[in-house]
Amino acid sequence: MKKTLFLLFCSIFLSAQNSELFTNDWYISQIVTNGQTVTTPSMANALSPSAFIQNNSNYYFASRYFNTAQTNITFSTSVNNFTKIGGGCTLADYWGVNMTAVQEYDQKNCDFYISYALPGTIYTYQILTNGTSKTLIITNPSGTQVFYNNSLFLGIKENTLKKTFTIYPNPVDDFLIIENLEKNLKVKIYDMSGKLLFETLSPDKALKVNTTDFQKGHYILSVENSKPELFIKK
Repeated sequence: MKKTLFLLFCSIFLSAQNSELFTNDWYISQIVTNGQTVTTPSMANALSPSAFIQNNSNYYFASRYFNTAQTNITFSTSVNNFTKIGGGCTLADYWGVNMTAVQEYDQKNCDFYISYALPGTIYTYQILTNGTSKTLIITNPSGTQVFYNNSLFLGIKENTLKKTFTIYPNPVDDFLIIENLEKNLKVKIYDMSGKLLFETLSPDKALKVNTTDFQKGHYILSVENSKPELFIKK
């Protein structure tokens, strides 16, 4: 009976979180620091999926590139965040093709979760959906973000495609201009908690979005068939 109640509690607790965290494989695709985006460099090894793991009442997140940053975490029951309580990073040396870029990116992944993150660090997360494609964005207290895709192919595709649309000004004051759009694409804007603030279909090659009611801070622009774009409201 106690075991049944314990399993029921775990099930209810997990459902309070975004269950998609646990039901998808997540392939790291880019790291954004101070507005500078670094896409995942290609390497000789196959990219393994990152994953959220539940072991009874314990939760872990393994962020995998060449090395793995594994973090012991607890979830909030009310908002989309988790708190680091421990963890570590593997320390294997990479000597393959694209060596310098791979080693630097590997270090960024470990720094984000381990080296520069003390126990008690709170990360926020959100999942953006575009058809069957999903993008997981994890943000640390300093605003650095790590992006993951639920498809390895999508991750590779994003790293090789050039973004066709442009946005300005960024930071924005009153109106955000999006240009070089295709017609009838879904355009959405989310705040950093994952709340949808704006949604429309692109009417033509350009779209003007009124942001006067947005609070100061970072926002995510999602355009159908493209990777998310970060912008700042002044």
